[in-house]
Amino acid sequence: MSDNLKPGSLLLLFAVIILAPIIQDRLSEEAVKYVQDNASAHNGMPNEWDGKQVYCVLFPEYFSHSEYSSGVTMIGPSGSPLGVNDQYNGTGACVGGLVGFSSGMELMLNATEIAGGSLSVDYDVGEWGPYVHTIGGLNADNITGDFNWAWWSLEHNGAVSMVGIGDLVMSEGDVIIWRISTS
Repeated sequence: MSDNLKPGSLLLLFAVIILAPIIQDRLSEEAVKYVQDNASAHNGMPNEWDGKQVYCVLFPEYFSHSEYSSGVTMIGPSGSPLGVNDQYNGTGACVGGLVGFSSGMELMLNATEIAGGSLSVDYDVGEWGPYVHTIGGLNADNITGDFNWAWWSLEHNGAVSMVGIGDLVMSEGDVIIWRISTS
């Protein structure tokens, strides 16, 4: 009986080794489910982030980031990618599942660290507070097109923020998004 078991065990082991990448891909696809609520600031983000703080940077499709060039990469609080949501118009990354940040500046700086520096931020401090001009290596001043000027625009919970990142007060469940705007 044990002689019959060995060839069968070897065959099963071989099948598992061959199918492992396919099984892993299927499990990864099923692991991240996204919020499907257009009225929610968390729309398109992992369900597990609902009610938690999120920091996103969306790059225009004609100036995509080398690391985030396909869809929007979702990065968990530990810094590991959770998946890519390709339903967004453009590319970028969101760092989410965060809790306890009371200021937008604090959330932004911590999220850039969690992303391993790939979303690093450069800003100047003026009389109105911090002015972000570069995110992830993309300086808004270097963007050209059929417009007068471009800038990084800050959204807070789905609306253009009425205050700058230095004055933005965060609550649990808040989502901030940076994207290029033009005029």
